[in-house]
Amino acid sequence: MHELRFEDNTRFTVEPDEQVALLRSIGGHELRFQAAIAVSPFTEAGQILALEADLIGYAPTPINEARLGRWTGNLAYTPTVTIHRQHMHFPLTNLQLHAIEAGRSGGDVSFQVMMRATLPQATGFPGTADVTAYITVPRSRWEEQVDQVALSSAFEMSVPYPLHDSRRAIPGARLRAAQRLITRNEYRAAILEVRMALDWIKENVPWDRPGKKNPRDHNQSERWWRILESLYSQASGAMHLDEVTENFEYSRAEAETLLALAGSLLRNVPEELPAPADEEDEDLVDAAP
Repeated sequence: MHELRFEDNTRFTVEPDEQVALLRSIGGHELRFQAAIAVSPFTEAGQILALEADLIGYAPTPINEARLGRWTGNLAYTPTVTIHRQHMHFPLTNLQLHAIEAGRSGGDVSFQVMMRATLPQATGFPGTADVTAYITVPRSRWEEQVDQVALSSAFEMSVPYPLHDSRRAIPGARLRAAQRLITRNEYRAAILEVRMALDWIKENVPWDRPGKKNPRDHNQSERWWRILESLYSQASGAMHLDEVTENFEYSRAEAETLLALAGSLLRNVPEELPAPADEEDEDLVDAAP
């Protein structure tokens, strides 16, 4: 039992249930569990207990723990009902779910729930100190929960757009514009922005162009160029209205896919240009004894 005690000696006890449920929700997941809240029999009726809880999860080193989410709720209580059941639910993104998976390393899952309360009608200070409950979900139970949401827990990879002080900021701005256009359902216009970002990438990547070489004989650099060339060809269809492309129609999924692929290729472009050969020779001469 964990006691929430106020300055006027009003007390509540909270006991979280370790039967944690991992559920699907819009755009992610939800971690839910139930807490039993006991009200002192002498507490006056007609009052509201405001509850707040932080869910703390464990992550791989060097970060040992991190706050995953916060839940807030209000409990209207009466002295005649001494035990109240309160559901606490914490939204989780796919990235957070996979971080939890990485942190448990195949074992049990451990969480901390840091709780505090506010009693607006308290005669003294209306807040309590934090109390911490420790919850451990057995490995078998957790894996069963993850299996139930497996269809909606696809792996995500963050591909950040370049910062303004990077030479890649110009194509990065094109990709951000494409993202805004996708949210407005302007898919062809979004793909045009992607195509212009690919123009910059083609001019700035150091990859070798394979020409008419047999694809089986391409080296690593030439294979990257082929990927870029194929993506460029697909995005170019939105720019032309010839007899081949005039009937092309683009969906949101296609626009998002082209945007994601272009962002991934942009990440593979060196942030700094390689030094010209003559400059390297001058550096070697200057360094010579």
